[in-house]
Amino acid sequence: MLKKNKKTKIAAVIACRLNSTRLFAKPLQIVGKNTILDLCIIQIKKSKLIDDIVLAISNSPGKEVFIKFAKDRKIKYVIGDEVDVLKRLIIGGKKVNAKIIVRASSENPFLYGKGIDKLIKKHISGDYDLSYLGGLPLGVGMQVVNLEALEKSHKEGSKRHRSEFCTMYINENPTKFKTYRLNPSKSLNRPELRLTVDTPQDLIVVRTIIEKISKNNSTTPLDKIIKFLDNNPKIKKLNSNILIKYKREDL
Repeated sequence: MLKKNKKTKIAAVIACRLNSTRLFAKPLQIVGKNTILDLCIIQIKKSKLIDDIVLAISNSPGKEVFIKFAKDRKIKYVIGDEVDVLKRLIIGGKKVNAKIIVRASSENPFLYGKGIDKLIKKHISGDYDLSYLGGLPLGVGMQVVNLEALEKSHKEGSKRHRSEFCTMYINENPTKFKTYRLNPSKSLNRPELRLTVDTPQDLIVVRTIIEKISKNNSTTPLDKIIKFLDNNPKIKKLNSNILIKYKREDL
């Protein structure tokens, strides 16, 4: 474990790939004036504690699009196995000598940027292996995890632990790892809402939110998004019945 008084480098590592069974090129879909991935990065840049951002790009058809994206925006990147997402996160962290990884999804345009630094501080002060924001709408949370814990997961876990469910091994082995859940305020505790983009319905919801309340600004306060959905039940219902294909990892 990391010592709480030790200065450590922190990097946000974002796994990217073009292919998807539900919606093609999700991170690069345009919402307002930006891509989803651009909005994700804008939120991450609000942090005063994150030292670097690294795209962990899948070595699969379409990788050139993400490489160009990274170069155009002067963002560091690595190329790794398409299926072994856990390994991609590890090499992304090692690329910039980071000891702590902030994991965010490339298909989430409304990351809760205000919560990043608070979560990082709690993670370090409590000497945790994995910390996460819990109870928020699906698609706005992040995880803070030690590189050492990811490497242990990769070494000791099975194939399913090396997939996109990167912290599954940690969650399944509470005696080996120390974890922390940071709960949001009551008004933001809305886990039943979907603000990720995994399907065409999700994309419609996000585009509607940005058109109606964001006015193409780069960021939208989460409380305003929640209020908008509560006041527009037809919009909220559009993606409310979509089944989650996996157990939530609070992303």
